[in-house]
Amino acid sequence: MTGGIAAGEPGAPRRTRWIVMVRLVAALLFLLGCWNVWDGIAALGRGGFVLADADLVLLLEATAWGWVLLAVGVVELAAAPALLRGTVWARVVAILVAGFNGVVQLAFLAAYPVGAGAILLLCVGIVWTVVRHGGTVTR
Repeated sequence: MTGGIAAGEPGAPRRTRWIVMVRLVAALLFLLGCWNVWDGIAALGRGGFVLADADLVLLLEATAWGWVLLAVGVVELAAAPALLRGTVWARVVAILVAGFNGVVQLAFLAAYPVGAGAILLLCVGIVWTVVRHGGTVTR
């Protein structure tokens, strides 16, 4: 015997169905990273300021936000495959970047309610799933 516990033995940790949700969250985190990289590159190429509407003033310096979105997107792209393996650092990074992205979407909620609201809900779902069930991948 090798000294390890096999998956079917009585002392082995139980794998739940939540592992599917954690894998889905990893895929969504990857897509969110792609979206942020795309937005970051677009903001860097555009430059200037973003102004949504005269009533819904959203004034952002696009180049600075472009770098922030690009950096967050790259971190999300790196964390997504590691989240599939269940590493602790990937869970922490997933929670931090999804939480940060959700807070940032609050600034865009008045100007882009549908898009920002959808991304905000996606970020809430990512954070909840990783916090509640992120450890099921390693079990």
